[in-house]
Amino acid sequence: MLLTVVSFYILDPEWASYNIGIFVCTRCAGVHRSMGAHISKVKHLKLDRWEDSQVSRIREVGNNKARMRYEERVPSCYRRPNPDTPQ
Repeated sequence: MLLTVVSFYILDPEWASYNIGIFVCTRCAGVHRSMGAHISKVKHLKLDRWEDSQVSRIREVGNNKARMRYEERVPSCYRRPNPDTPQ
C-alpha cells in the first residue's frame, strides 16, 4: 500500500509518516495507521507534536526519494493510482 501513498502528488497534505519520511493524504494516513506503528508511524502535521528528528527525517527523505526507493522494481505497466481512485 505504500506504493499508493507515494505515487501521486498531494495538495495540502495533513499527515506524514515520519519513520518513512513521506507526506500522505488523509485516506492513506488511515491505511498506514491500520498497518501498525511497527511499519508506519503517522502524525497529523498540525495537531500532533513533532520532534526535531522527525521533521529532519521528512526533509531528508521526502516523497520523491521514497518513491524512487519503494517503486524501484515496480513494472512499467503498473498503473499508478491517484486521489480519485476507489479503494
